[in-house]
Amino acid sequence: MLNFNFKPQRLSRPNDNTQLLKVLVFEMANHFFALPISVIFKVINCPSVTNSADSSLGIADFEGQTVTVVNLAQKLLPQNSTTESLPKRFLILSQTRQGELCGIPISKPPALLELPVDNIRPLPLSARQIDSLSIATHVATLPKAEGDLKVFLLGMAT
Repeated sequence: MLNFNFKPQRLSRPNDNTQLLKVLVFEMANHFFALPISVIFKVINCPSVTNSADSSLGIADFEGQTVTVVNLAQKLLPQNSTTESLPKRFLILSQTRQGELCGIPISKPPALLELPVDNIRPLPLSARQIDSLSIATHVATLPKAEGDLKVFLLGMAT
């Protein structure tokens, strides 16, 4: 869906020459997801969205353009009607490979984070069959005091 070139690398110990990937991280459906900053067009206050019948797709207006809005929360938890009632305060705008604007509505502000490229691994195809992971292509594991934090990356070339 999104255009980003990424070559997975062998895991190694971090050093001063560690390559970093800047990503925009957001929380949704009890998971953390990220988009490479290179594919982000803009983050705006979420405009009014006209939803389709299943509420996972919609459209919104942005600066005279019609933007496709993909409600990932509804895609991840289609049986959970509370995802529709969550306030969508922000819209992450990106471009598809076809050059169309696409938006992801989120409830909380996203965070800018630098991930060590050595910590990013492709998700196995079998793991991508799981509903909550089907939209992710890669995963980064970050060590935290309370346990490892997994960040699922979207829009990475496989």
